[in-house]
Amino acid sequence: MAIPVIDFSTLNGDKRDETMALLHEACQKWGCFLIENHEIEGKLMEKVKKVINDYYEENLKESFYQSEIAKRLEKKQDTCDIDWESSFFIWHRPTSNIRKIPNLSEELWLVNSTSNI
Repeated sequence: MAIPVIDFSTLNGDKRDETMALLHEACQKWGCFLIENHEIEGKLMEKVKKVINDYYEENLKESFYQSEIAKRLEKKQDTCDIDWESSFFIWHRPTSNIRKIPNLSEELWLVNSTSNI
């Protein structure tokens, strides 16, 4: 079983209706899909991934360290009911060097304005 793969090169042609139907079905039945031939520059894709991952990591870290699980782990209280992933995360996560959450639209605009899309 493999997730649906949708070829976006057919989106602006005679097969547009077929492509849109595949997209609709993938969203409805799978909730995810792989897009081929999307024509988005690799440099922009990498920048988008980095900005999103940085934002996610900073928010995830902040909310996790404020959670009751993290507080119990830091205080070395009883943790027998905490799964191993949570305890591994709190003890082995490297210290972040992120000082602020980036302005996503500004970051992406800067990359997009310098690319040849």
